[in-house]
Amino acid sequence: MNVEDLLAEAMERQVSHVQAPPTLGRTVRRRHRAHVVRFRVAGAALLTAAVAAAVPLALDTGKPAPAASSPTSGQDSVVVDSVTMPDVTGMKIAEAVAAVRAAGLGFAEGPEPFGPESADEIVVTQKPAAGAEVVRNSLVALTSMPRAKDPQELGDLGDGRTFGGIHVGYLPEGLAWDRWSGKNRFGRTSYSTSYSPGGDDTRGYGVQVFVYKGEAAGRVRSRMDTMPSVEIGDRKGYLADFTEGGDVADKPGDDTTATIGFFVGDGTAVEVCMSPMYVKQVDAPAELKKIAEGISPAG
Repeated sequence: MNVEDLLAEAMERQVSHVQAPPTLGRTVRRRHRAHVVRFRVAGAALLTAAVAAAVPLALDTGKPAPAASSPTSGQDSVVVDSVTMPDVTGMKIAEAVAAVRAAGLGFAEGPEPFGPESADEIVVTQKPAAGAEVVRNSLVALTSMPRAKDPQELGDLGDGRTFGGIHVGYLPEGLAWDRWSGKNRFGRTSYSTSYSPGGDDTRGYGVQVFVYKGEAAGRVRSRMDTMPSVEIGDRKGYLADFTEGGDVADKPGDDTTATIGFFVGDGTAVEVCMSPMYVKQVDAPAELKKIAEGISPAG
């Protein structure tokens, strides 16, 4: 990136308004808290600090910008003070916030971007990505997820593979049930649970399965009517990366969810979602197809 591009990007950031990312606030994974905004990324309940970029430039003030300039071969060169974004995924909120501030970065929410009620939650995604070179004082967005503490809404699910009228026959090696369940969160007669490495979701879930029956299955049917189909054994379905707003993404990213959807019967639909974290560890399309092929009606 040349000097002109750097300056243009910096000025654009300086005058832009802070906006929260697109949200599906109506989908809550585990519990509601009125004083926080919740988002669904791959079905997980997430807390978020808004993201923006703050560049120390003086615009139309007559004051010099803090960036140093010096003539070199008849041209001005601009020095941009950049820092490296640390990897804070898997940390507790307080630890992550301290690491971000130590790196010379900040949060749009001010000195306390997360409240005391989030103290035990774990960071599952971050923006910018770990290792990214960003301008000092840029603002960071973190999302966190609580441990499952609520009672099992669907009762004793045993190993967690049979719920909502389906049985999950295959899971990638190392994934185990997270010991939580939910129902009627995405329309009446909808069900969900998730699986993580070792059954410990403190570093984020691995795979989440949603079951929709009756009218709730309409979300899957409408996607099947408008998206290219993929073969899932002897079934048809769709496989795509979705944004937080539910749109199809051009490519996978830290804010997209790899999802496969299909029907296991006339009135029962299933979506299997893979977290951005876990997508980086496996062949996501292949594993999602294997999981989907192994799902069958229970009983």
